[in-house]
Amino acid sequence: MLARRALGRSGLTLPMLAFGASALGTLDDETAAGAVDAAIAAGMDHFDTAPFYGLGESERRLGVALAQARGRFTISTKVGRLIRRGSDGRPQPVFDYSHDGAARSLEESLARLGRTRVDLAVLHDVSRRFHGERTDAVFDEAMAGAYRALEAWRSDGTVQAIGIGVNDCATCLRALREADFDFLLLAGRLTLLDGEGFAAVLPEAARRGVGVIAAAPFNSGILAIGARPEATFFYQSPSAEILERTQRIEDACARHHVPLPAAALQFALRDPAVSCVLAGYRSAAQVRENLAHVARRLDEGFWEDLRRAADPPGA
Repeated sequence: MLARRALGRSGLTLPMLAFGASALGTLDDETAAGAVDAAIAAGMDHFDTAPFYGLGESERRLGVALAQARGRFTISTKVGRLIRRGSDGRPQPVFDYSHDGAARSLEESLARLGRTRVDLAVLHDVSRRFHGERTDAVFDEAMAGAYRALEAWRSDGTVQAIGIGVNDCATCLRALREADFDFLLLAGRLTLLDGEGFAAVLPEAARRGVGVIAAAPFNSGILAIGARPEATFFYQSPSAEILERTQRIEDACARHHVPLPAAALQFALRDPAVSCVLAGYRSAAQVRENLAHVARRLDEGFWEDLRRAADPPGA
């Protein structure tokens, strides 16, 4: 079974490897349920979803799968977007960081999940990737609106812990200074290829007793499959520099007979400030593969060689 770590001072513990449900919206119910069952059986009993993932289908399929699951588990979902019908009748995401928008978002998420509560609620994507130069203004809007809803839910027991989920270290630092979150969900910045979060965020989070979930350990794919033509880095084609660094990482892994995904998954967990690593799954086979990668023993000689070969930031 997976070891567990505390999520800051929230009173919750999470498995070191958690289940990102973003891809469930693209699967059939049977495949989704198989992946969820495999995770729970191995102790990977924390599931992260959002209205944005599959435009509601991730939440719906996760709810269907968990309705049949045995054992205990925790769920996190997110606020910041509502799913609405566009002029063509198709669902589309609409940003809404207001208090009422957050309340509607949670109500609709619970309906899709088929549950009366979730354990963690996350303020989603207040970052430059989505808001550009308006990010600071959007953060202010969210603090005056959705964040107040999150605080109230934590106070009345609707959720046990609240956090912010972004791929932006600057937003995380603002959140640590200006709000009372229990955890940060930081995507793609605690990896072998982008370690900005190790120096910029983890020390401050640890000082404040705030948990950190390291999401997107494969940087959208390249650290799972390596420096291949079809690889992506932050959902785009990687630069020549990223490909070259990835190849050096792969070479170090090959010298020690270590699968690249094992190094990618375990890297953030080497820092005790990281509560868990969150990766996405499309099948029970992927669940079993990543569980084996996390269980693999990697000695200090390997990590030292990896640092010398690739010089990953934060190492």
